[in-house]
Amino acid sequence: MAVSVQTEPSFTPGAPEVMFEGDYLLGAAGRTYDLSPDGLRFLMIKEGGGAEDASEAASLILVQNWFQELKRLVPVD
Repeated sequence: MAVSVQTEPSFTPGAPEVMFEGDYLLGAAGRTYDLSPDGLRFLMIKEGGGAEDASEAASLILVQNWFQELKRLVPVD
């Protein structure tokens, strides 16, 4: 949702407007969206569509010590 506001002569909120429609994830464990630093783009997580989507969304690949591995594979001599 988005609401336009006026600050002069006093704070006056406008009517709420729907910005996005669809099945987006609502996060109980944290934020499921982010805004780009320039404020021009959103990143949002959509709900999965089926069992195969759910299993993929439940996995996470964590790479630790990647910089040491990079140095090993591409030496800077």
